[in-house]
Amino acid sequence: MMLTIQARLPLDTLEKYVTDSFAGIVSNWLSFDTFTEFEKDQFFDTVVFKNMYKIRSIKDINQLHVIWILPSKFNQYRSKPFKYISSIIENKGSGSLNSYLRRKMWALDLFCGICDNDNGFGYNSMYVLFEIIVELSREGQQHLSDVLDAIFSFIKLVKRIGPQEWIYNEFYKIGKNNFRFFNKHDVFDLCKSMHFYSSRDYLTGKHNYSEYNPEAIQECLNFLTPETMNIMNFGNDLDLDTDAPCFKAYYSITALPKERIEYWKFIESLPDFNLPLFNAFLIDSISLISVSAETSKYPVKVYHDKILKIWYRPNFYCPMCHINLHIVCSLKITSPKDAALLDMYCNVLKYLLIEELHPAVTVGFDYDIDVSEEAIGITIQMSGFGQKLPTLLMIIAKYIVDLASVSKDLFEVIKTQQLRAYYNKFMETKEFIKNVKLCILKKPYYTYVHKYEYLYKYINFEDFQGFVKSFNNFLSIECLVQGNIMKGCTIGIITSFITRINCFNFSNITQQFIRVAVISKLQSNYYKIKLKNINRTCVDSVVTYYYQIGIATIESSALIDLILMIMKEWLINEFRTIGISNVSCDRTDINKILGFSITVYIQENKYTFEYVDYLIKNFLKSFRIKLPQFLEGKLDHVKESLRILKQSDDAQILKNEVNRNWSEITKQQYIFHRYESEALAIENINMYNLMKFFNEYIGPSLFKKLRIYVEGTPKEIALSKQITFLFELWSKYSFL
Repeated sequence: MMLTIQARLPLDTLEKYVTDSFAGIVSNWLSFDTFTEFEKDQFFDTVVFKNMYKIRSIKDINQLHVIWILPSKFNQYRSKPFKYISSIIENKGSGSLNSYLRRKMWALDLFCGICDNDNGFGYNSMYVLFEIIVELSREGQQHLSDVLDAIFSFIKLVKRIGPQEWIYNEFYKIGKNNFRFFNKHDVFDLCKSMHFYSSRDYLTGKHNYSEYNPEAIQECLNFLTPETMNIMNFGNDLDLDTDAPCFKAYYSITALPKERIEYWKFIESLPDFNLPLFNAFLIDSISLISVSAETSKYPVKVYHDKILKIWYRPNFYCPMCHINLHIVCSLKITSPKDAALLDMYCNVLKYLLIEELHPAVTVGFDYDIDVSEEAIGITIQMSGFGQKLPTLLMIIAKYIVDLASVSKDLFEVIKTQQLRAYYNKFMETKEFIKNVKLCILKKPYYTYVHKYEYLYKYINFEDFQGFVKSFNNFLSIECLVQGNIMKGCTIGIITSFITRINCFNFSNITQQFIRVAVISKLQSNYYKIKLKNINRTCVDSVVTYYYQIGIATIESSALIDLILMIMKEWLINEFRTIGISNVSCDRTDINKILGFSITVYIQENKYTFEYVDYLIKNFLKSFRIKLPQFLEGKLDHVKESLRILKQSDDAQILKNEVNRNWSEITKQQYIFHRYESEALAIENINMYNLMKFFNEYIGPSLFKKLRIYVEGTPKEIALSKQITFLFELWSKYSFL
């Protein structure tokens, strides 16, 4: 047995805890099982290899899996032959397999590596499951044979060229930097590593390349042959080749033609392919900016004009830098069509950037482009070593400028993928009920169902081109730059970005107001919604009670956090005793309106909605009585537990601090000292103001609640009825 513990406590304290708790355990000093006697055995029925398995998926996905069963290489963890091979095959740069498939519009992405899902099934001391996963487009499903040809053609290239020491050395440098600056040392991974690696490699064994072993790499490459593979094709509309009626709706198995296997064995590599080129984002020397005694603890606005705000805070202990931009379009997002087009804008931009920015991602740079929280623009968040970050930002700017010139074929591929993403989202019961709640409480707010309908029926290529031009012509920008970078350089980078996107029709940054529905205490029973689950395969029913408190303040947020911290454990325990295991309570902050929700998942044929209503109401009544009794003499301890729970670990993880500051900026609240204010608010809580708050906002007769019931059913549900229902909700509620 191995043990790892992690806490924000001194090492001596942790050592004492471990000694006191575990020193009495007696060891039998037996060596652990190695299973070496099974190394020559076959662990799977290889007779069923060389087959095509077609699986009809419940979710709307299109994936191709090519899988090999290979000998274990645990003892070669320092050279990492499988990781070397997978890094080359899944490379997304110019000349890669991924680039070729995307250029043909056959694939959206490609992944390669060991099937290690933390349970040891895919990677252990006896065998390895090695696979290539291709996210297929609709066209890719129609050209499946061509996709497989390309895969074996690229493998042929890698085998022919063989292991390259300069590539391995590059991976060594990347791994070393990533381990030093990016990897989080999770206790679960560390505990596993103590089983697999020697003591000197507990921390580094999983991550670092240490010994170049070309023979081991070539040996692993030789295992990747078409006659030892399995092929699995997942899709929700596949034509299944089977006559067995009991399996017809789910999967089929077809033997691969011998001539195809022979063709793949001797296939030549395509001229489009080459191995990865030298990585221009790789950094050999890392330096820190000089420390200044005048540095503020929080971000400071260092630039402000009618079109741009720049917030800046340097950090001196880490070579990392973060640049976040909130790009707001002055053309308001006022319809589901606009919201779907904004999603398309982000997804097309991210797709175009994959190939050129892959080298940066490989060496540890990170970037994300997404619709802002209130859907009034897009956010660009990027991080990495400060020396190369401006280059990454300029590449993004170049693609923003050229976005309107994308091809119609690419637009259709991304549109199909986005429709699939919307569908998968609203088929999840949790997302569906969240969408319904926000649809009632917020205006404007557009659900996945709204956006799916408009994207499917009303948006074409010309609409997208027009939206891109309008979006790019009227922009305003607010940004945060934090990390290992000087103030003068910060202003220069952002102004260069503005110049590069070539947009001078800026407007002032103004907040698009989100109105929140007022739930009246006198008409609380009116706010009751009941509908069937849009997922016809889900038999679970869901009950959500949303309780509206009022305008959020730091003090009211601290009070509700403390109440919910106590309530959560009691709620789970009480419902578990009657056989309901999936129940939760969560704080909600909808555009500065504070509330909380209690959500209960039940089996459709086991409990009624009326019974769950009774359980929730009865629980809150008993909780009101038990709360002061429980807190008698324990309030200070509970307050300290909450303070520790909310305590920032920014000193160790710069990204956490950046995310916290960025949230304040995008919400236009700018309370950068929120953690300190919350700690003070928690300290000031006493029994009187706690129970006063509880009785005023959560007392049985004062509930301002919205009740939502989603009835699970295995029967077919018409999507159009759900869309009609969501649109009809708008006319029934008053808004602030």
